[in-house]
Amino acid sequence: MQIMKICLISNLYPPYNRGGAEQVAKNTVDGLLSKGHQVVVITAKPFGKFLEEKSVENLKIYRFFPLNLFFYGNDYKYPIGVRFFWHILDTFNVHSYFVARAILKKEKPDIVHTHNLKGLGYLIPLAIRQLGFFHVHTLHDVQLVEPSGIILKGEEPAYPQKVFLRHLYEATCRFLFGSPNVVISPSKFLLDFYEKRNFFLKSRKVILPNPVIEIESNIERVVKKEGVFNFLYLGQIEEHKGVLFLIKTFQKFLASQNINCYLHVVGSGSKLEEAKKLADDSTQIIFHGKVDHYELPKIFAEADITVVSSLCYENSPTVIFESFSHGVPVLASGIEGVAELIKDGQNGITFEAGNEAALLTKLDWCLKNSSLISLMGQSARESVKDRGLAVYLDKLLNLCYNS
Repeated sequence: MQIMKICLISNLYPPYNRGGAEQVAKNTVDGLLSKGHQVVVITAKPFGKFLEEKSVENLKIYRFFPLNLFFYGNDYKYPIGVRFFWHILDTFNVHSYFVARAILKKEKPDIVHTHNLKGLGYLIPLAIRQLGFFHVHTLHDVQLVEPSGIILKGEEPAYPQKVFLRHLYEATCRFLFGSPNVVISPSKFLLDFYEKRNFFLKSRKVILPNPVIEIESNIERVVKKEGVFNFLYLGQIEEHKGVLFLIKTFQKFLASQNINCYLHVVGSGSKLEEAKKLADDSTQIIFHGKVDHYELPKIFAEADITVVSSLCYENSPTVIFESFSHGVPVLASGIEGVAELIKDGQNGITFEAGNEAALLTKLDWCLKNSSLISLMGQSARESVKDRGLAVYLDKLLNLCYNS
């Protein structure tokens, strides 16, 4: 095996993380290190010391604050007008360009692997091209077309998608990104989304699902009390993730009949307090806050089914793979990217995104068919067989060797 130096560039990297994309980046770094490769990480941090450099054995992490109005990880705190100017500065962030270029010239990696760059700046691909490095880019969402990364299902023709500035933004991103040597998409939906818009015309484009990380645990599945059913929501507490819609619908479900079931909400976000208000102190809606990754086996051990209630286009949600790996089927919005992963009646169930009546029907079906839900657990595990980190990295590195 050829040992290489690989530079991974990601807008957020633990401890600054809030979604699946950052977890994929971290898992990739850990896996590469375990294979003996040298890894350099370039990522953003809140305002403070100009450039922080930390080295641990074969890992070197560079963190800096890209000069802008605020740190990307805190964008939800600012009004839309401020965010508008932030996006302009971010797209053409000359400071990030020179910092990343200097680091790349110093480190001279064999491969540069970029993930989400929103918050670091879209001049970075230009720096990579100018220096002649082999460039692999992994797609995670629709940020190169819609700055927020959020397109609500059913609202595609709406004003935000037609406005001239958005089309100008899309054209700018298409030009700045150019054609990396390899572009990876975890889902067919996302690759098709960008191909239809003429992105990455000269790139080698492949579909490579994100890796499934098995968490070592001796926790066994909880023996359920007769007649008790546990729904689980695990993710960001944001409106576009459908968690507010889920809580409202679940409240109606509880009011419709005398049932012994619970909704466990795990995660944090800007809508957490609003979510708690909607729950109205219900003893059957339980908030657990944000939990560490190593605590997930315990969370999933008590769940009958995981609910992915997204209202926006999704790529390949990490929570679905995590749920499957723990033998927990998924009840999910039938949205592109998500629907690719769910085989109705086998490893999960789908419903029309944002359709309250459809979700109520599926919640009721789950309670009446708990034995079938249990049987789906084995199929869920089978769905992620051979999708571990080692297999993912072998495919990733082969793309680099053979391109």
